[in-house]
Amino acid sequence: MQRHFVRSRVALSALLLAAFAAQGAETTWNIQIWGPKRASAAPLEWYAQEVTARTGGQMKFNFSFEKGKATDAVDLLKTGTADGAYICTQYTADKTPLVGVLDLPMFSPDRVSVLGRVELALADHPAIENELKRFNIKLLVPVPLPQYQVMGTRRIAKVDDFQGSRIRIGGEMGRVLTDYGAQISTIPATEAAAGVKDGKIDLVALPYPYAFAAYKIEDVSKYVTDKISLGAPLCYLGANHKSWEALPPAVKKVMLELRPLAVARFEQAYAAEDAGNVARFKSRGLEFVEFSAADRARLVAKAIKIWNAWIEEREKQGLPGREVFEFTQGKIREYGRK
Repeated sequence: MQRHFVRSRVALSALLLAAFAAQGAETTWNIQIWGPKRASAAPLEWYAQEVTARTGGQMKFNFSFEKGKATDAVDLLKTGTADGAYICTQYTADKTPLVGVLDLPMFSPDRVSVLGRVELALADHPAIENELKRFNIKLLVPVPLPQYQVMGTRRIAKVDDFQGSRIRIGGEMGRVLTDYGAQISTIPATEAAAGVKDGKIDLVALPYPYAFAAYKIEDVSKYVTDKISLGAPLCYLGANHKSWEALPPAVKKVMLELRPLAVARFEQAYAAEDAGNVARFKSRGLEFVEFSAADRARLVAKAIKIWNAWIEEREKQGLPGREVFEFTQGKIREYGRK
């Protein structure tokens, strides 16, 4: 029985590859990713390799790292300059406000595996699809991030320690800190280390620990607060919508079917480097600071008010903010139980 099953699978795979070969010429997408190659790239490269394999080489991808700026990623797809780009919504809040729902402070789930499933559901929500389509974007593969923690030259153990600080963080997430005297800077992550070194900012909030290591923030820092958990904004591999629509239906089917498998790989990709990155921080002499649990509860209470304000702001813009927020919150609860 098992041999028959294996032979059937092999025969089916051969038929599928033959079908793809009969459909026509090869397609190669050019994918531009700002910043260095980092842990979050591994699942995307796996996805690309699997798509190529399962389409018999009909669909291929050419990744280019250190290309462009984070703030330009949306325009790359809008203008058709690239077939795919790495997009983080904290840099495009003015253009795609609904997609920024996961940028809200203390909103995203702690577990990367849960966040990935939430982001996949959000990617296929009609309001999100319509918002992105206006910029010639399809949210192809979400890149779920670990929680944002804080590193820099200021010691952060309680909310009062943010008084007078200058922190690199997404604008929406940073709203939870402004009432405590923090000044928000939304400079790209690629410029964060230089900003700390030059004294333009004191603190950097990024996904912990992989992003701090990727951008070498520990080289210019003295302290790390690794359990404040401010949230995790949405980043994703966006596809040029026109390039997507031009693909044969069978190729699109394979690409969609592989999305959950790619998203499921992010947790392991980060974990593979976590211990080494933390050891590196310790070797640099960083002090690991424990954040007050009571003060984190104060941040969560304030965050809930910011969530409600976000909903009201979107509704005033004529956007379905409440629908998108409640859909996302519902998925966080649903997947968090499993």
